[in-house]
Amino acid sequence: MMDNHKKWFIIAIILILIGFTYRFIPHPPNFSPLMAITIFSSFVLSKKINKYFSFSIPLIILFISDLIIGFSIINLFVYIGFLISSLLSYIYSLKVQKNIIIHSNLSGLINNTVFFIISNFGVWIFTNMYSKTWQGLIECYYNAIPFFKNSVLSTLIFTTIIFLIYPLLEMEKREQYDSR
Repeated sequence: MMDNHKKWFIIAIILILIGFTYRFIPHPPNFSPLMAITIFSSFVLSKKINKYFSFSIPLIILFISDLIIGFSIINLFVYIGFLISSLLSYIYSLKVQKNIIIHSNLSGLINNTVFFIISNFGVWIFTNMYSKTWQGLIECYYNAIPFFKNSVLSTLIFTTIIFLIYPLLEMEKREQYDSR
């Protein structure tokens, strides 16, 4: 039988591989499992392995894939957005006792909103796409709404899938104790 800590570490590595791979397959803009992986890492893996490692999972996915895709100053805002999302999800998870799917999806809505604000502020401030005025900032956020919709939708879908699978991952642990 596999050590429980090792099992969850392997699950973390699988999530990293899924997140990394997904960045290279064709998909609608901002339709990604990355925020769902971030939430699961903060809600579950932070308690199963190590909270600092769990916070770094989305950053590992981004960094390794950005080594191939390329870096820009905007990446800093994306990384900060995911780090804050990890922290917010972790704090929120400490208060959750029941209805984890509902709460993880609520966390996803909050996280996507925070990420939207941070990442698009980076686009506004560090690109020449928008004037450096209040009107330019509003235009930047307005033009990003379709991406926000995809982010929210994908987070709801992937978070629900991951948290529906989660009890199956826990089941092996229960079966071990039942068979003794």
